[in-house]
Amino acid sequence: MLLGEIEKICNLQVSENLKNKEVKGLTYDSRKVQEGFVFFSIKGQKTDGNLFIDEAFSKKALAVVSQDCSGINNCIEAKDTRKCMGEIANYFYKEPSKSLNVVGITGTNGKTTTTYLLKSIFEKSGIIGTTGYYFDSIAKKLDNTTPESIDLNEIFLEMKPFVNYAFMEVSSHAITFERISGIDFKLKVFTNLSQDHLDFYQTMENYAKAKASFFKDNDFRVINTDDYVGKSLFKKGYTITYGFQSADIYPTHYEFDINGLYLKLNVFGDTYEINSHLLGLYNIYNIMAAVGSSVYFGVSKSRIIQALSSFKNVPGRLEKFIKEGRCAVVDYAHTDDAVKNVLTTLRQLAKNRLIVVFGAGGDRDKTKRPKMGKAANDLADIIIITNDNPRTEDPDLIISDIVNGIYNHEKIIIEKDRKLAMIKALEMSKEGDIVAILGKGHEDYQIIGDKKYHFDDREVVRNFWNVESK
Repeated sequence: MLLGEIEKICNLQVSENLKNKEVKGLTYDSRKVQEGFVFFSIKGQKTDGNLFIDEAFSKKALAVVSQDCSGINNCIEAKDTRKCMGEIANYFYKEPSKSLNVVGITGTNGKTTTTYLLKSIFEKSGIIGTTGYYFDSIAKKLDNTTPESIDLNEIFLEMKPFVNYAFMEVSSHAITFERISGIDFKLKVFTNLSQDHLDFYQTMENYAKAKASFFKDNDFRVINTDDYVGKSLFKKGYTITYGFQSADIYPTHYEFDINGLYLKLNVFGDTYEINSHLLGLYNIYNIMAAVGSSVYFGVSKSRIIQALSSFKNVPGRLEKFIKEGRCAVVDYAHTDDAVKNVLTTLRQLAKNRLIVVFGAGGDRDKTKRPKMGKAANDLADIIIITNDNPRTEDPDLIISDIVNGIYNHEKIIIEKDRKLAMIKALEMSKEGDIVAILGKGHEDYQIIGDKKYHFDDREVVRNFWNVESK
């Protein structure tokens, strides 16, 4: 690609001396700049890319794209650097998402499980999301649920020879910060909306607007119409709906125990009978989202039923460990709605006590903490409050925020060391008890201060009980 070609993409002006120069690569990270690269100067929440322009040019960057080019040579000014970065990346990598069936899944909860369910149904498919990106024999971790646009295009290019379908989690931040600019989505899915990220969005209205802005007029979509935001996204002729109320896909019967759920779905008048290893009412929603998406692409009824019935579990999502009549469950639930959903499910399944171990992330939405505490108070018999990822926040203040939502203080045990908190719960468990370990799920690290340490909830349970997950 010649640098002058970007003029037509984002309505940019490139100086004559640069127009015929060959672009050898793109990056938004000054540490990755090589000779002939275009460096995109992004203004982030913590720092400004313009501070790294000198470093980029010292590494022989061809040019810089920035929203402020004052006094900078070989700088191309853009009104929206992030949006342009996505569109230019899409062009530079020859539109890799167009040759795939990319499905974008957004919502507060259920994104990860839905991507995994879809991957089980579709052969030659990959996923991108919270747990990383996976396709064929490739498995790599990601820093963000939805990577930056350059990274996304590189992932699609990497996937292209191996997959026909890419199932991708789309976070609200990815929508707001234009990480998905230039990506060609064949289908979009909306799961639900509940409180999260209010440290950034301030109000639920702003958060809902961010999610809803993912859906454009003529986008084909699969939406949960039990959710008020989902209802607002309905567009006749472009929508498959699912829910427990009036919808194209809805359950006519369901029952579940600790081993999974049996489900009958009405799918456009046809009955699908599914025996799933997943637990809980909310996973019925995830199954319906996967069924709706599969129907959109014309997958056969028999294939959908067979795949969903064979699917075992998502890493760190209601992942079960069973020992001598006791059950420990590791789950990523880190919002008040997710905590309530998981504990409601486990409360119904516990033959004896429900013990919960959880904390809350530091430097994140503080208003959800007492609500998480209230959910634990209402549903658990014993509440062990511990550290999650406290980051730079005082762990005692985080715990205090959680305790503010708990009115029965006799249930509370505080143990800031997460490993000791988990072992305490496992040691005190008896036959018929369920121990719910919430907040981190698949994560294999803990962030304390500004340092990241190895820590895996599943590893602690596995080693202490000497059992593998079911």
